[in-house]
Amino acid sequence: MKERSRRVPVRMGCWIESEDVVSCVTLINITDTGISVICSDPLPEGRIVVIKIFTPFAAEAVALRGEVMWSRTEPDGGMGLKFLDMDEKTGGILKSMVRLLRTGKNNPA
Repeated sequence: MKERSRRVPVRMGCWIESEDVVSCVTLINITDTGISVICSDPLPEGRIVVIKIFTPFAAEAVALRGEVMWSRTEPDGGMGLKFLDMDEKTGGILKSMVRLLRTGKNNPA
């Protein structure tokens, strides 16, 4: 049985790009394998998107391909997205960010 990655709560903006939509959404939790977001107009399950997340480990947004695994409009709009085809460099950046968030040291101020 595959071990599930532990979700890390976070509240930050990220971009979701699809063939016909570009939206800024609020990321509410993240793992090494995916994210959950809240948004007013969630995309349908199965939609392939590009997720752009700014991290403290890269000057530009980290762009990841993802698939909408669940989508809901009630009680609040939201989606769960699974990362697809992650290269080693991007995976390392993402894992470093998740590790930093888990320790609670995500506010460098």
